[in-house]
Amino acid sequence: MSSTHDHDLHAWVRTAGRAPSAHNTQPWSVRVLDDRIEVAVVPDRVLAAGDPSFRDLLLSLGAWVECVAVAAAADGRGVTVEPTPHLDRLEDLPVRGPADPAAPVLVLRPHATAYATPFSPRDVDERRTDRGRLDPAPDLRADLPALPPWLVLLQVDDPAMRHLVRLGTAWTASRRAVAAELVRWLRLSPTHPRYARDGMTDRMLRLPPVVARVAAPLTRRPALHDAALTVAGWAGRAVEAVLRSRPLPPAPGPGEPLEGPQHLVLVARTPGVLGATEALDARLGLPPADVVEAGRALQRTWLHAGRAGLAVAPHSEVVDSPHAVAGLRRRLGLRRSQVALAVFSVGRSTAPVPRSPRLADRTG
Repeated sequence: MSSTHDHDLHAWVRTAGRAPSAHNTQPWSVRVLDDRIEVAVVPDRVLAAGDPSFRDLLLSLGAWVECVAVAAAADGRGVTVEPTPHLDRLEDLPVRGPADPAAPVLVLRPHATAYATPFSPRDVDERRTDRGRLDPAPDLRADLPALPPWLVLLQVDDPAMRHLVRLGTAWTASRRAVAAELVRWLRLSPTHPRYARDGMTDRMLRLPPVVARVAAPLTRRPALHDAALTVAGWAGRAVEAVLRSRPLPPAPGPGEPLEGPQHLVLVARTPGVLGATEALDARLGLPPADVVEAGRALQRTWLHAGRAGLAVAPHSEVVDSPHAVAGLRRRLGLRRSQVALAVFSVGRSTAPVPRSPRLADRTG
């Protein structure tokens, strides 16, 4: 294999380093060999409390794979993606520690047939997540590249979405282990040693400077950290109880236009008889390889939004909360065979969107 080819593989991996992940944990560990790219999981970067089903992990791996494929396409190449048995045994991962290079979950092999995609590495680099206010925009689904037949994007009205986001946020605050995990990935001051590498910064979260200055010590000083989690737990439980006692706002009538940014839900249909054993063994009711594939489709959707000049705001807290996801299912009329994998809003940013830090940006 030529050195030029080896250079290509490393360049593809650098591009994929801009892939999205929950809390910007970047849970992949990559090894480039002569004829393949091996992807392992970093236990230290898996959200053990907030992502017990590995949904976020698998979606992020899928987004990473799609970014590699986009980079390969720019070089007139394609990649074959091979799940390994380790992908089906994520529950065997240790709670903490580095990746095991001998246990890759995915193997990517380059080939000469170019991957068919409308996107470029520049699209990957310029895609933005905006957690600020989003203005309305045209329906993202109007000219979206086709999804696999077992995936669909459904829309939620703005009043219901606001209620569900508040409920999911309260659930996160009320579960100490989940809230502590979130706090671990906050980088609220440029003095944080990992401010330019990973996690969620004050700029990404659109925090006013005074709020960031007050909150930053709460994320790094154990005594303040513990007290803040206790107060957040009390407040979260109180808010959650109030919201659970209230029904969802009335749904819009037939033909009534939806207001606000567009709120979309990526929904998967669980397999029938074929693949039933793998699905039953999976915590999501879907084979892990299918969730990786859904992550690829989700990344294509977000790249499509970026090309249209739109930003995306993920709302994993809605899917994390049993009460919020139950309300979501009722609103959408989902069947037992349907799984809500991702919830996100799409719209036009009202201010410049900051670039999120990446480990790949710190390497050559």
